[in-house]
Amino acid sequence: MPRTLVVAVRPGLFLALAVMIPGTARAQADAIAQGDRLMAAGRTEAAIEAYRAGLAAHPGDPTLLWKAARAISNLADETPGDAGDEARMEEAVELSRRAVRAGPGISRAHTTLAASLGKLALFRGGKRKVELAREVGREARRAAELDPQDFAPFTVLGVLERELATLNPLLKGFASALFGGVPDASLERSAAFLGRAVRLGPGFVAPHLELARTFAEMDREEEARAELEKALALPPQERLDSLLQDRARELLRELD
Repeated sequence: MPRTLVVAVRPGLFLALAVMIPGTARAQADAIAQGDRLMAAGRTEAAIEAYRAGLAAHPGDPTLLWKAARAISNLADETPGDAGDEARMEEAVELSRRAVRAGPGISRAHTTLAASLGKLALFRGGKRKVELAREVGREARRAAELDPQDFAPFTVLGVLERELATLNPLLKGFASALFGGVPDASLERSAAFLGRAVRLGPGFVAPHLELARTFAEMDREEEARAELEKALALPPQERLDSLLQDRARELLRELD
């Protein structure tokens, strides 16, 4: 006769589990919300610490991982030339890789990885730079597939197209001979990607600035000025936006 397995459960255990699981979710949500508030207040370093505190308790949370990576990447942009920027970008890449592994279906995890890899490539040379450029494209395209309504992956793709399209011909030939070449790119595709980013995220500074840079490379100066004016008219959403607006002013002066 088959035996029936009977599991004895202490009274109140189910209630304790029901309380514990939502409580864990609330703690994760609180860490994310605190970091987001600090980013919006322009306190990037404090936001990083808030995200890190959340990760200490929830190391596998993909949203905490990509948000921490993005904040660290922002800090590197906010401190150009700082001796710690390379280490910051290495950490941002490591965290965003973990975010992609933990949440492969999260578009922003892939976008953050793509952007972080692109910035890390500035500290690398030769074959590794070419490999990173290819990975940036793969991750940004995957992000766009996952969320075609998000402006962020199209911004990354537009910047990548411009950087590759304007690469010094001698360097491009050198890369082709030694490392199998760089991906095909064009300023027209850069403008198309960034134009889409602007349409999807008209209230964000970065896509307007990057589209202006591409227009400037194409000698479409009036269109570049129009995008710069739009970038400057927007309220900053985080500290990096103010720095991007400073760069927009510089480019506007160069065009005048």
